[in-house]
Amino acid sequence: MALGNLIGHAKLGFIEADNELRVSSWNQGAEELFGYTENDTMGRFLNELIPVTKRELVNCKQTQLLTSSHINNKGKKIQCDIFYAPIVTIKGEKIGVAVLANDISGRLKDKANLKQQEQHLKDIFGFAPIGIYHVNMSGKVVSANPEYAWMLGYESAEAITEQITDFSSQTFFDKEKAVEFMFGVNEADEVIRFRCRLKRKDNSFVWALCYAKATHDESGRKNGFNGFSIDISDTVRAEQELKKVNEKLKMLSVIDGLTQIPNRRRFDEYLDSEWKRHYRDKGSLAVVICDIDFFKLYNDHYGHQGGDECLQKVARAIHECAGRPGDLAARYGGEEFVLILPNTDVKGALVVAEKVRMKTASLKIPHEKSKVDEYVSLSLGVSAMVPDTDNSAETLVKEADEGLYQAKANGRNQVFAKAMLFNIPKIS
Repeated sequence: MALGNLIGHAKLGFIEADNELRVSSWNQGAEELFGYTENDTMGRFLNELIPVTKRELVNCKQTQLLTSSHINNKGKKIQCDIFYAPIVTIKGEKIGVAVLANDISGRLKDKANLKQQEQHLKDIFGFAPIGIYHVNMSGKVVSANPEYAWMLGYESAEAITEQITDFSSQTFFDKEKAVEFMFGVNEADEVIRFRCRLKRKDNSFVWALCYAKATHDESGRKNGFNGFSIDISDTVRAEQELKKVNEKLKMLSVIDGLTQIPNRRRFDEYLDSEWKRHYRDKGSLAVVICDIDFFKLYNDHYGHQGGDECLQKVARAIHECAGRPGDLAARYGGEEFVLILPNTDVKGALVVAEKVRMKTASLKIPHEKSKVDEYVSLSLGVSAMVPDTDNSAETLVKEADEGLYQAKANGRNQVFAKAMLFNIPKIS
């Protein structure tokens, strides 16, 4: 009885028949498998009810197994394992046949699904447009897909598994990235992600976005890592081109188109940053403003083309006088130019300003309409101060502008510093 209950709970079909194969026992499990009720089967021949031949049932002398796929009496397709064995007495006399049947439809379906999934994964592995690989703890690539082989310049995935035995040194173009990667894989339990240059077989490189995660065996011990790499060379090239374009645009935004020296915007930015730096360092910052004397008359007489050429020559001369790395010469607007001289006091700024005036005079650009010289000349205003809470960058520029105004009032073609209340004599 206990065995019968156990078989029933296990949903196994159990059947007994005599030596003539007439059914004497047929349980609920057998009904579900073969589609016959117990009343339908009593006294009928067993070989007529299950997919086992009379000869096999009669001649069986030990337990036999038959895996069957059949349509049962109710029209349902059934897949099952059928075990059949002789029923013998304690004296060894055969008195019938016992059958135990187990529905394996679900198991076979799971197996088929698993096989299908394995095929899907195999297809993905083979045709994926990204490099996929597995590396063991010794650093050997034990599996790789064709895309990874193509990325690294190997003829096949098999070639990679045969030739890459030290993943770290053979696949990273930059040593520091190899160290970073191996540390991440060995220490992190999460997926690591990074950009790097992968070394190709011919020692060239390919930019890649890489992911990796450690793998473990059944005991939980780390046994390597899975990884995949995406070729982002086109993306990196596009980024580099975009960076160049942005740099060019940035340069154009701070360079005067006509004179090719920094423009007013660059002057304002640089003055702000230098003012803050000198405020911290307690250093003297100087500004020189230059104006071409009687430039409107020059422009009217020589034309706009001549005026542009004059501005370009003067701009180059002023730029050449900003000799130190931190000095800046810029076009301030129209015929006005300006210099920023870091760590320079008034006396030092006056020297530079006079140098600019003389450099411009040495160009000997004819100016028939000038009222102070036969050549193009400059008037310059100078200011210098140590930034503190009582002054500002605007004050610095304003004083230089006032010095320029005074230089013009004094007859032009000269340098004037309001803070010192004197101008320096022109040097012939």
